[in-house]
Order: sequence, then structure tokens, then C-alpha cells
Amino acid sequence: MNLKIRINLIITLMLALVMLIGTVMTINNAQEDIRAEVDSTTVLALHLLDAEVSHYTSDYAWANSNADDKVSIFRLQSLDNVRHLRIEFFDSFGRLRDSNRPPVSSDTNSSPDWFESLMGKVSTSLKATHRPIIVNNRILGEMVITPDPSYEIAEIWHDTIGLLSLGFLFFLVVNGMVYWAVDSALRPIKKILNALTQLEHGNLQARLPVFSLPELSSVSNKFNAMAQTLENSTLNNHRLTQQIIRLQEDERKNIAHDLHDEIGQHLTAINIDASVILKTDNISTAKESAMAISAVAMQMMEIVRAMLQRLRPAMLDELGLCASLHELIETWRQRNRSISVSINISSQLGCINETTAITAYRIVQECLTNITKHANARLVTIKIEPKADYLKILVHDNGHGFDTQLTSQGFGLAGMRERVEGLGGSFHLSSNQETGVLIEASLPLNIKVPK
Repeated sequence: MNLKIRINLIITLMLALVMLIGTVMTINNAQEDIRAEVDSTTVLALHLLDAEVSHYTSDYAWANSNADDKVSIFRLQSLDNVRHLRIEFFDSFGRLRDSNRPPVSSDTNSSPDWFESLMGKVSTSLKATHRPIIVNNRILGEMVITPDPSYEIAEIWHDTIGLLSLGFLFFLVVNGMVYWAVDSALRPIKKILNALTQLEHGNLQARLPVFSLPELSSVSNKFNAMAQTLENSTLNNHRLTQQIIRLQEDERKNIAHDLHDEIGQHLTAINIDASVILKTDNISTAKESAMAISAVAMQMMEIVRAMLQRLRPAMLDELGLCASLHELIETWRQRNRSISVSINISSQLGCINETTAITAYRIVQECLTNITKHANARLVTIKIEPKADYLKILVHDNGHGFDTQLTSQGFGLAGMRERVEGLGGSFHLSSNQETGVLIEASLPLNIKVPK
């Protein structure tokens, strides 16, 4: 069931409940009104009939016993407009001689039987009034006045039908207006769904228009901001991926260059010296060639050690994060003697998992590389300490910073952010041209490595 039908159903039920309560109250009030109306009419009719009986019994001469056959002295037919009462005159033998109602009612405006039964407790509470007619100490008959609320009930029925018809029309108008209003308000939902579908299919340039409703306008602004952020993030990820691929290829190129130019040349020299040893019979010449082979082998070992250090620091696996960081910073300080370094590295880093350790090492390594290339700093502060459930890393330099709003961050900073956030940590960079650059990173100590 959609929202429009739900709202219309709720409004219909509420209006039906209100109309039901109103109908019940109307019927109860009508019952009291009928009783009061009929009682007042009965009192008035009794008063007039008593006066009429007194007048005629004083002047009328009942000469013979056949007076019962004469025309009724009350002329009750002329009181047919008294609708709330049935006035009947019975002679002394109990025969109906006169009445204000015709023998057969021809009223076509009566109410349904179920409505009359619903109002039935009114008629049951109204009692008939009997007035004996006595002339010259002779009982001529009896006047019976019976309250008849049928006309009043019929009027109430027609009024109720009118109210119900008006209520039904009100139902239709209100539900139509509500359906139209809700349909107009929800019409922008189609545009929102269309924009979401475009995003799902990879169209990151999908945007929503500015809606007239303030609530939907806020949704539009948030959606457009989200789409712009997603587009920028995707573009940055693409650029970062391309940069990673390029760096990977450059690293492979450098390794190939080192293998070809350095190790290849050294192997060629070893091969030549070995050939000399095999061909010569001179011990001194063979000894010189062996010494040359030993020297070249030592150079090759240094080259391989440097290559391995560049690919992955061996000390990180052998001595742990703390010693590796000290060795990295000390080596960097020897190459940058004009920069002072303040180091505060906690010694309680031995139990850190491998993923967090290598990420922390690479962050410090990238920070030092950026300081060498761009900062022109005089002081570098490095602070690393474990907290309750994360490792806090702080690197600050007092060099030439940059405006983070105007300057796009390089791939080194983007790579650091991706490393940290990929592990579920947080990365914060603040910089200006007066105080330098401050990088703060928090790495979780308990990392669930995906299988």
C-alpha cells in the first residue's frame, strides 16, 4: 500500500469516526427534541380540547338517544395539520366516530423501519391520554390523544440523509484534495529515484534540481553535495590508482636498471676474473682475481641490501617498529644535517601487528620525504605512542606550509590518507604558510585482516 492510499485511508477513517460520533449525538439530541416537541403539543391540544368539550357540552341539547348518529361536534378532521398527535373520539360502545387522521395513511415521506426502530424508545416513553366525554351525566364516549412522533422522526431522517450526503461529498472533496496534494508533494521522488539509478549505473554527474518544498530542497542539496564528493573521490581514486601503477612501473624500472647496470656489470666482472683464474697458472694472478671477485661480491651485497631496504625494511621484521623508526630517522638526519629532529617514540611498540607497523613506518617515511622536497624546515617533531586501542602518530615541521583550500594535495598525502582510512583509522592534515604542516594519524591496533 503506497503512501497516498495510506493517507487517504487514515483521513477517511477519521472523518467516518467523526461523522459516526456526530450521527449518534444527533440521534440522541433528536430523541430529546422529539419528546419535548410532542409533550408540548400534547399539552396544548389537551388544553384546547378541554375548552372545546366544555363549550359544546354546555350548549348542546341531546334530545334523543340517537344522538350518537349525528355528526361529531368536534370536527376532528379539521385538525389534520396537528401531525404530532393522533386525536380520536370513541363512542360509548368503543366505536371510532371521529379522528384527525385518515383511515389509511398516504404519507410517502416516512423514514425506514430500521431508523424508526432506532428511535423507537421515544414512542414507547410517550403515553396516550384519555378524556371521557360526559353530557348531562351521560357518558357519550371517550377522547383519546395518542402522541405520534412519526412525522418528527421522518423530518429527522431527511435531515440526517442531508447531513450524510453532505458528509459524503465532503469525504470525496477532502480525499481528492489530499490525494492531489500528496501526489504533487511526492512527484519529485521520481526525479530522486532517477538520479539514484543514474548513480547506481555509474553516472557520477547526476544531479537533482532545486525543489520548491524546503524539505525536498534540503534533500536535493545533500544529494548534490554527496554526488559531488563521490565524483571527486572517484576521480582521486582513479588518479591515485594511475599514480600507484606508474610508481610500480618506475620501481620495476629502477630494479631492472639496478639488476642490469649494477649487478649485471658486477657479475660480468666476476665472470671475467673467474675465467682468468681458470686459465692462469700464476698463483699471484689468481689471487688478485679472487680478491677482485670478493670485492665485487661485497659491492653486490650492498646493492642487494639497499634494494631490499627500499622494497621492505628488514629491520621491521627483525627488530620491530621502534628500532626501524629510529634507524629511518637517523639515516634521514645524516642526509639533512641542517634540520633538527625532536623524537618522542614510545618503546612499547613491540606487540603491534604487522599491518599497523608497516603503515606507521610508511607514513613517517613519506612525511620525511615531503619535508626534504618541499618544507624547507628547520625543526621536525615526531611523536608516536600507543593509546587505548589505537596508535597515535604526529609529525610536525615549521617549514613553508601551504593553503589546503587552494592547493591540491599530492599523491603522497593522498596515499597516506588511503592507507590510514583503509585500515579504519583517521587522518588529519593542517597547514598554513606560517606554522608549517601538522599531520596526525590514528591507526587501530586490533585490525581484522580480510581473508
